[in-house]
Amino acid sequence: PTMKLIGNSLILGFMEAMSESITLGEKTGVGASAVHNLISDLFPAPILLNYANKMTNDTFDGSKGFSIDGGLKDASHVRNLAMEANAHMPTVDTAHRNMLTARAIHANTKAAGVESYDLLDWSALIAGPRVAAGLDGLNSGKVSDTSGL
Repeated sequence: PTMKLIGNSLILGFMEAMSESITLGEKTGVGASAVHNLISDLFPAPILLNYANKMTNDTFDGSKGFSIDGGLKDASHVRNLAMEANAHMPTVDTAHRNMLTARAIHANTKAAGVESYDLLDWSALIAGPRVAAGLDGLNSGKVSDTSGL
């Protein structure tokens, strides 16, 4: 079980880094697709390409992947394991926070009747970097409404 958690912490860390880079690509005009191509060239691992594709195309259907609740549970277990071992896991901490952001956004869109997914995939953690950058968290085609801020 410990090795599984360490493996999931690696996947989560890669997803966090990809989400930040894809968001930077969106904000700078380079484009998410160009960053996705760069990820494909540098890190051709199928699991990473699958999650990069989900982030690039906003396909966050958790019924076809690992649910955000499962991701939060695993991230919490990793954080507890790290605490017990006096180890530092800041990337997992950041990813955990970004998954909470994504889950909250998803809950609000579901309550408003505008969400198409019952379950959210953990790759939706890209919502955190997007919102911080002034973009819509789960829909890269929209700009976030910050008029109420």
